[in-house]
Amino acid sequence: MPNCPACGKEVQSTTTSCPARGTSLKQTNSSSSPPSGMYSPNYSSPQQGYGMPTASQPHSHRKYIIAIIIVALIGLIVGGLLTSTFLIGPDVTDVTGTVTLQQPYSTQYNGIPNRLVFNSALTGNLSAGVFQDKSYQIYLPILSSGSYIVTIQWTNVTAGAVSFYTCTANPSPFSSIDQNATQNFSC
Repeated sequence: MPNCPACGKEVQSTTTSCPARGTSLKQTNSSSSPPSGMYSPNYSSPQQGYGMPTASQPHSHRKYIIAIIIVALIGLIVGGLLTSTFLIGPDVTDVTGTVTLQQPYSTQYNGIPNRLVFNSALTGNLSAGVFQDKSYQIYLPILSSGSYIVTIQWTNVTAGAVSFYTCTANPSPFSSIDQNATQNFSC
């Protein structure tokens, strides 16, 4: 039985083409030899497609991209650990205290303070309600330069007439750089 010149498989002598490769067997003669000076291989290889990587070519820059992502994630984790280790102080101050009205406000205007206003050119008006026990609590942004002008407000209701009063608190101006501060205001 003859063999296919392309793949070497045995084929029937009556077959005109190789069943495995489809190579024509009519031109092939087992007793003939190729003309001198010409090379005729007995095999063929499939054509390499354009852009298809071979075993010797890299698969692209995928390895580098993965390495960069891993390094970035490690950097974020280490940065987070360092930040939590060396805590950065908050940029607000928790200020607590009491608010009272002195003479003549407490008697002349029948004053009961109900609001405390911290006015700053940088933050505007920040206010805290005054509780029945005359205490207050407010979170103030820490001002790197400057301070707050503090005002006490109250409402007076006499015989159905409603009057609104304010006074500048003492101490005023007020600044706070501590994380937790206590300050009593009065006027």
